[in-house]
Amino acid sequence: MMPFQSVLWKVKEDQKYEDYPEFMKDIRLDAFFESMLKGYEAFKVRLKSYILSPSSMPENIYYRQGVFKDLEDNEILKGIEGFVSAMARVKGLVAISGIEGYSYPYQKERRLLDASLLYINAVLSLYNALKGAKSEALTSLRDYIEKYIEGDAFKRLREEAKNIKEKLDAVEFHISIVGDKVYVEKCKGKTDYSEELSKLFSKFGSSLVEVKEERKELEATHVESFILELVAKLFPEPFKELKAFYQRNRDFVDKVLENFYVEIHFYISYMRSMNALKGAGLPFCYPSMTNDKGVYAKDSFDIELASRLVKEMGVVVTNSFEFSEDKRIIVVTGPNSGGKTTFAKMIAQTHYLASLGLPVPGKEARLYLFDNIFTHFERPEEGGSLIGRLESDMYRIKEILERATERSIIIINEMFSSTTSFDALFLGKEIIKRLSEIGSLCVYVTFLDELSRLDNTESYVALVDEKDPSIRTYKVVKKPAEGLAYALAIAKKYGLTADEIVGRI
Repeated sequence: MMPFQSVLWKVKEDQKYEDYPEFMKDIRLDAFFESMLKGYEAFKVRLKSYILSPSSMPENIYYRQGVFKDLEDNEILKGIEGFVSAMARVKGLVAISGIEGYSYPYQKERRLLDASLLYINAVLSLYNALKGAKSEALTSLRDYIEKYIEGDAFKRLREEAKNIKEKLDAVEFHISIVGDKVYVEKCKGKTDYSEELSKLFSKFGSSLVEVKEERKELEATHVESFILELVAKLFPEPFKELKAFYQRNRDFVDKVLENFYVEIHFYISYMRSMNALKGAGLPFCYPSMTNDKGVYAKDSFDIELASRLVKEMGVVVTNSFEFSEDKRIIVVTGPNSGGKTTFAKMIAQTHYLASLGLPVPGKEARLYLFDNIFTHFERPEEGGSLIGRLESDMYRIKEILERATERSIIIINEMFSSTTSFDALFLGKEIIKRLSEIGSLCVYVTFLDELSRLDNTESYVALVDEKDPSIRTYKVVKKPAEGLAYALAIAKKYGLTADEIVGRI
């Protein structure tokens, strides 16, 4: 068994994209992930690198799914969140104990001691929280932590930190201020007024202990630093040990656990977004992955659109899709603004999320281990360009067809709207013929019903309300294309038929 290194990778894979590729912008996954990463700025570069590293290896995908399943256990989740919170505090204390931190040595040294004590408790608590873990990743992490806490280095750190803290806690001194002079003495024979002062101030709803906690992160003043130096002269032994501890343990945080601290935010950040949608009644599932072309998802949805609608208290419509072995091209037709493009984006989104090992929108899913996703969405014409939209469309689809393989997923959205229906139909047939030869999975959104009746295609139609065709239901179902544009129904609803317009004139 390989030693534990990561909760993300069973087999390490390289980052595939340097930044969000064009297809992610077309299907709006870039917007979803940017929203997901809000609040995690300290980890954004690393987390984004994970997002840009889709996997085609089932072992990595199932490895991550296992972690998500473990995180459904509230005790495990609470334990990991506690570790994350403690580590954030540890990192802060370590930072202010460094070169760019506090100016006064004793304060730096004490903060490193505080950080090590917090870290020790965080590691032990994490180990206890992981006792119920079942996933390969988290059980391997648990085994790693068990060996780590039984090792000499951790035991020595724990013992030294405990002993030095006890010695520092035992230091008691008396301060006298006479005129412009400050005297520091040992407390022998002196009265301790702290308990009486605590009682006195308790009626104000506060205590001296709470005040001291609030001041922990403040830079010591030069007066406080001077007093501390005098205290150190009175009690040289514990301060000498504190300095030695500081010099020996500047890098006390284990590198593997530090890496886990960053990686686990990949899960936590997605769970935050997912749980907001689950709270609105939307389903998520763990897809099985396949190299076969027979793939499907039941009651899925566009995750980026759903995230916006839930915030606005809108209604999210779910849809299902299925590719069979002999029909690998879904042709989507129906009225404008009926949900066709959203349906196509949903299919690409679901596959990409699955490639990251994430739970996907839907009640059940069996998804494809793709090598790449290509999209062809209409682009506005650029001023100064020497080619028209049709020629631009042809160049772009040519590049896709040259790069695509039988393991690719292709989304084509309303192509050739800038030309005649006759030309668009001719070109569409040629493209579908070529896609059939390549064997890619494809979703082709079009206003041309004829394309849905070609070989190797499956027809899906965006529905309208049966009683009022001007109302879109945003449901997309598998059925033969109807050849209805519903333009007349919409014109009648708003009094815009030819007869009504002429009558008014």
